[in-house]
Amino acid sequence: MTITLDEIVRNAFETFRADADTVPPLTLRGGNAVDSYDDAEPFDPARDEPTDAYLEGFAFWGLSYLDAQSWRHYLPRLISYAFRRPNDPAMAVEALIRSLRPPDRYPPRLASLTAEQEAVVVAFLEALALGDGPSHVRNDAQQALEEWWLPGARRRPRPEDVVALRSIPVDHHVIERARYRLKLPVAFVSSGARHIAEESRTVEVWSGVLCGDAPTMVAVNLTPLAGRHLHQIMERAAAGLRAARVESRPLRVPGAARSECLDGLTRGHSPTEPERIMIVVAVTGQEVVLLTVRSWPRDDVEAAMQRIVSTFEIARD
Repeated sequence: MTITLDEIVRNAFETFRADADTVPPLTLRGGNAVDSYDDAEPFDPARDEPTDAYLEGFAFWGLSYLDAQSWRHYLPRLISYAFRRPNDPAMAVEALIRSLRPPDRYPPRLASLTAEQEAVVVAFLEALALGDGPSHVRNDAQQALEEWWLPGARRRPRPEDVVALRSIPVDHHVIERARYRLKLPVAFVSSGARHIAEESRTVEVWSGVLCGDAPTMVAVNLTPLAGRHLHQIMERAAAGLRAARVESRPLRVPGAARSECLDGLTRGHSPTEPERIMIVVAVTGQEVVLLTVRSWPRDDVEAAMQRIVSTFEIARD
């Protein structure tokens, strides 16, 4: 028996009821603000009423930033919108289908659904793929089904695949610069050193994944000491990185005259997804070398972050 579009919408609101009835930690309006490098304002019942105009105004840019709980909050509303507004003037449906395609985020969104919720998503995508809507919508929906939602989907990892990925040994190599050295996974990619004249600093950033699936950022900043005390440098670094719930601990950095570490959590895109952060400040001569390692609060990931921090050294003149 063929399920109707109205039945799919009803099933969506019923299956996602708990999420739809809960205030989202990050709204689409907030996600749109994050995309513009602004702070996300908290949920407001009037400003965040999920009308069609609201979805059209914020879904395209905001949806990709939502944590799993917030994403699930909007799914039934967006499914309903997709069937009611097939012309999709603001590409909200495009953003919805894109959010249903791999790779999954970390922490996961796609893998957060129950079996009943997955069944609703499959019915929704099949209705789009077999419907008479725009060809790009049909094609995107079909791709999403083949990549993740149909049996044997080619890009959906099995649980045992995730376990295996996290246990693969990782090769490290030494990163040696004029002022410092450290060891990073070979697969990490560098931005190259960049001098920011107006801030009197030079920075290099590496990005990659730790423990198979945890996106990670490593950055080293070099700035003049300029008469600052160590605690002043650390406070400013924590504030600039929006670090919260951090604790200071002693850390000896070879080659440094003074050094210390801040360890804790920092604000991510969503209030429900704080990230793990380690900030090491090393003073040598009239220069400050600041190492930042940022990833996710998971035991194996934190151990890998600590391994990077433990290799940090100041190069002697």
